[in-house]
Amino acid sequence: MTDPRFHGNRPSFSASLVLSNLGNSLSLIRTEDKLTWADIGAVLGRSEDQAAKYADGTAEMGVVAYARGKREWNGRFTGSLMRMCYEGDRAPCNDRLTAVKIAQVGMLFNEALAAADAVPTALIQSNRSMIEGLRDSLDALLRRSEVRA
Repeated sequence: MTDPRFHGNRPSFSASLVLSNLGNSLSLIRTEDKLTWADIGAVLGRSEDQAAKYADGTAEMGVVAYARGKREWNGRFTGSLMRMCYEGDRAPCNDRLTAVKIAQVGMLFNEALAAADAVPTALIQSNRSMIEGLRDSLDALLRRSEVRA
């Protein structure tokens, strides 16, 4: 039998941990993509010195630079931070329910695409909660596959 999880068992969500997390992601992207700090800074709309400060955790990144990084590198940049934000907050992934959600959204989209070349915005808006539920389920599947250090 496993021990119950109490609030005290979760690691602190500290500013330094957030900065370190994003910094580690930036450093890894820099290494994997063979970029310079000037390259990173150009993507983020900041100087190379500022990009290096983000990576070493000595500067807090504004929302505009964060959004530019997310747009360029998506989960490679924000994935570990999002895991940190949501760890323990979501229900465990139910594979059967995920398959049902995939089928429901797939049917909805297929029916819409039979009548047009694109899914109408109104259909997306009226089914937004179902689509977001599918996204959350798929994110949970992806989190299961990640290696934790």
